[in-house]
Amino acid sequence: MRFRRTLISAAAAGLLAAAAAGTGTGTAAAAGSAGSADGPRLAVDPPQEYYFLAEDGGDNSANRYMTRLTVENRGAAAVENVQAVYDLSSLKDKVTIDRLGWKCTRTDWVVTCPVSHIYDSSNLEPFALRSVKGLPLGELGQVHERFTSPYAAPAEHTRRVFNGRPEPRYGTHAPYTIPDSERGSFPKLTPVVGNAGRVAVPDGILLTVQVTDGAFTGERYSNCSYRSYVGSVTVASCRLKGELAPGTAYTTDGAFQGATDPCCRVKGAYYYDFSPLGNPPIGWDEGTPGTGRALGLKPVDANTARQTRGVMDFISAGDWQTDFAQTPLTLSGKVGQIVEERVPWPRNLGPDDPAELMDDGDWERFLSRLRVTVTLPEGVSLYPRQPNEQREEDLCDYTQDHRTISCRLHDWSYLRVRFDKKVEGAQGSLTIVYPDDLTDPNPSNDTAPLSVDITGTTPPSTGTTPSPTPSASATPTPTATTHAPASTTSETPPTGSMAATGTPATPLLATTAAAAVTLGTTLLAVRRRRT
Repeated sequence: MRFRRTLISAAAAGLLAAAAAGTGTGTAAAAGSAGSADGPRLAVDPPQEYYFLAEDGGDNSANRYMTRLTVENRGAAAVENVQAVYDLSSLKDKVTIDRLGWKCTRTDWVVTCPVSHIYDSSNLEPFALRSVKGLPLGELGQVHERFTSPYAAPAEHTRRVFNGRPEPRYGTHAPYTIPDSERGSFPKLTPVVGNAGRVAVPDGILLTVQVTDGAFTGERYSNCSYRSYVGSVTVASCRLKGELAPGTAYTTDGAFQGATDPCCRVKGAYYYDFSPLGNPPIGWDEGTPGTGRALGLKPVDANTARQTRGVMDFISAGDWQTDFAQTPLTLSGKVGQIVEERVPWPRNLGPDDPAELMDDGDWERFLSRLRVTVTLPEGVSLYPRQPNEQREEDLCDYTQDHRTISCRLHDWSYLRVRFDKKVEGAQGSLTIVYPDDLTDPNPSNDTAPLSVDITGTTPPSTGTTPSPTPSASATPTPTATTHAPASTTSETPPTGSMAATGTPATPLLATTAAAAVTLGTTLLAVRRRRT
């Protein structure tokens, strides 16, 4: 079985950078360095070559005019006092400016937007445009963009504006069932793309193909770039040149095929779409170029491209079933001590990952429906979250009936208890509770023992007895009268058991966030695979 857990989306690093840009002012690059060869430079990346308006003054609110302004060779300091100037004079009387962006001003057909400082990049939305009714279809004019700062070399870019827009369409692909004899191999996909709009895609398309739960195998085309993401998602981005005229459709002259570990059944899909070659998606990462032949396009009947999404679903054959088996747990310590242990994951003895059966393959949503219920051994009491206690981990707690102890199932869920007395042979239990729409062929192993190993008694305290309600400054002493570990998150252990000794430890999420800031990287997904 393959478990998947997403910690933080791939946008985490960008959000950290954006947060820094929004809260700090930094120090501007040294004056006079703007013209030097090794000084900071403003740049438009990726440059957007075209902007398509809805014809006859139609609603264009979802079609944002955006510029991604970056700083090259920045060094450690931000570039400050940036000014973005958009000259729309060639569009006079052909468009209306419906609204201006934040702090932007307009003088005739020139829009100016100040940007206080830029660290790595900034997405600018200077205005919203709408075409004037009655204009012919086609190119209307240009927007000339200029970006300056006293502390960086300037950047200029021209974007062509069209009345009317292409309407992407895609082929229809029947769902595919993978027979056991082909386990590990995915079906082949031949994308079909078309244009149902009334304006052409001028210079070609950027075709993006994604496969879930696997990687592309076979030929890697030289005009495609490939990138794999943690979480078993692989993307191919292919540059296909040539105009895509209205009312036409094409299919690729080569196929894409994915594969995965043959250990497990899968439920996945290919997804594909395209954008104008001159308008790559903002944030697009090319990846590694292929070394095979160039992928091309062949014309097909326009009626073969009628879907608004390009998708091909596939699923392994056979009866899907999962035999959950709860994992035992032993709590160790002394009488009077408070300990906590991570709630153990159940084992999965079947061949299938139940999360794959979700309609969207959303493991997080599936995981939110799982619980572990706990019956404590005699002599042990639950120590749940205390009033005003601040911590990032989840603690098991009583349900609304105040009888059942329930634990969420993920990597930062902990069972915290106090050893009140030693009772020979005392034993509790852990039981996995799963959604009703899952079938477990062997429910007898859904419950596992919860044992205790008490090795002695905590020595009496020589100081003041701590308050039973933890405070932000309280550090517990390992005595028979200790009621809780300190409530500060810096004293919460990330893994394993913790005696109430006051030994500082950094929590899992705090450690993870600190690492992201220190390394300047993105936290990706973690996949737990059955062994």
